[in-house]
Amino acid sequence: MLSKKRVPLKALLLLVTFAFGSFTVSGTVLPFTISDAHKTTGSFVLTISPSVLNIPQGMSATSTVTILSTQGFTGTVALTAQVASGITVVFNPSGVNVPVGGTATSITTVQAANNASMGTYNIIVTGTGAAGRKVLSSSALLTATVNPQGDFGVYAYPYSITVVAGFTNSTSIILYGKNGFNGSVTLSATVPFGFLGVMGGQNLVKLTSGATSNTSLLVSTTTSTVPGKYNVSITGSSGTLSHSCILAVSVVDPSPESLSLLGVTNKFPTNLTLSLHNNGNTPITLQSYSVTDISGDMWTLANWTGPTISPGSNSSAVILIGSSCNACAYKGIIDLFQQFVPTHTYLITITTKLNSQFTFTIVF
Repeated sequence: MLSKKRVPLKALLLLVTFAFGSFTVSGTVLPFTISDAHKTTGSFVLTISPSVLNIPQGMSATSTVTILSTQGFTGTVALTAQVASGITVVFNPSGVNVPVGGTATSITTVQAANNASMGTYNIIVTGTGAAGRKVLSSSALLTATVNPQGDFGVYAYPYSITVVAGFTNSTSIILYGKNGFNGSVTLSATVPFGFLGVMGGQNLVKLTSGATSNTSLLVSTTTSTVPGKYNVSITGSSGTLSHSCILAVSVVDPSPESLSLLGVTNKFPTNLTLSLHNNGNTPITLQSYSVTDISGDMWTLANWTGPTISPGSNSSAVILIGSSCNACAYKGIIDLFQQFVPTHTYLITITTKLNSQFTFTIVF
């Protein structure tokens, strides 16, 4: 039985050469080596900036994930997040290609549901990649604090107004943003049909968090409006948010016009100024006047553009005669009453747009 004997490779090659006799062997035999030309090395580091977010309920905020290549790493890194219920995290893109020695970024959007519980959430963001057959990962913590939902408020100031039948009055509608609200609010008003009219008001009203905006609202009536109390509902709407306030309107009958003289100022030979007060609840518009001296001589201005005096307010009215009033008509002895004379007494009669007359006695 033949015995087996291992022959070194170098000797085997020599034996084969001798056996065939036609080969010449020269030089040396090189040892075998194995080369892993495709072996991948390196790693990466994941960071987040900003790492703390404040998010109102129903809103979102963004952060940036950065992947940094270290030790020659290159490849694709997939991004994932561990989140609690009520929070959604979206990466754009969800996978990044990292160059050797470079960085790659992804925008991270964190969305808080409308019903997300308020509080602080820890979100673990992980990037996963491979170096050869080795799985690599790096994580970072993103903290999100959920605040109350962005909202706004609306109210009328003043919240109660009085309108004389046949006239108008106004109030201001105040809007303010809170809890991070940023958007536009649409205003509308609901009024009792046939009794009141509502005009004006800016629409849309733009608001930012913590800011206040206001717009004027005009309430009008007619002479047929029945005196009484009415409620005007003012509603502000923005998306799913809606808030209302009530404007209380009291409609009253107009009282008789009442005008009083407070004093006389700026006395000049052909003009003087009356200081007048409106005692009533309706505006008074002065339309004409006459000035009579002790002899009965009279200056009259029939088409006077006099002031309109608001209820409870004071106003000045300039009275002209003689050479200062080309539009005036004179009745009396020619050239006898051409100017005011010190210590003399005069009667000034003022007629309003509603044909009410008020006569005042003054001593010049």
